[in-house]
Amino acid sequence: MYLYFEATALLYSLTVVMLLFFVAGVLCSIVLWQKGKARSLHHRLNLPAVIKTFVLEVVLQVQILKISFVRWLMHFSIFIGFMGLLAQTSFMAYMSHFVSEDSFLARTFFKGGGSRVLDVWGDLFGVMLLLGLAIAIVRRYIVRAGQLETILKDTLSLMLLASIALTGFLAEAFRLMDPQYAAVAWYSFGGYSLTRIMEMIGIGVMNYKAWVWVHALISLFFCGYIPFSKAWHIFVSPLEIILDASERA
Repeated sequence: MYLYFEATALLYSLTVVMLLFFVAGVLCSIVLWQKGKARSLHHRLNLPAVIKTFVLEVVLQVQILKISFVRWLMHFSIFIGFMGLLAQTSFMAYMSHFVSEDSFLARTFFKGGGSRVLDVWGDLFGVMLLLGLAIAIVRRYIVRAGQLETILKDTLSLMLLASIALTGFLAEAFRLMDPQYAAVAWYSFGGYSLTRIMEMIGIGVMNYKAWVWVHALISLFFCGYIPFSKAWHIFVSPLEIILDASERA
């Protein structure tokens, strides 16, 4: 079962290649960490400290908010936006491959109102990601904040994330031009707004599946590149923050 795009053998093959690169990158990081002079955690995990730190410093990122609202909005939007989209994609992949078509969950999310939840979910986190990226681009390349040192890895990560978000919305916008989605198009508020803008300026219907392929290819490349990029801290920093809080507690 698939919502709007049927997977193919090529997509599965590319996904396997991406996972191999991702695992290789993770193993390289682990080998590097093991070269440290001492263990970073000497005691059992302090569960209350872990939970408190996860909520306040990982999810809400209040430590950044205390420094700057703009920096907090940027980090929070990129982190939550990316993680939200990753969770949505993972959920849809799980539903498509491991849940029976006759189950209550499948009937709800693929044939019932649950698919509208997924529409809102994807657009909400997609808009958040674009907002955070817009702030990051302005701070790095227009305002040129003094504490930032921009290198090629920064630029590449921002370009890939922006491309993922923009091609996702373009694919959705062209899909929503199909009359069969007219009654529910507004749930996908981001893509629907883009659809209306394109119609106003005279951009006609295109094959949205071609844009889905572009979106998928960029996404797979980025996911395989994550352990070698600056985006790796999206996954590693929360672990470091939590372990450090447990150790201090």
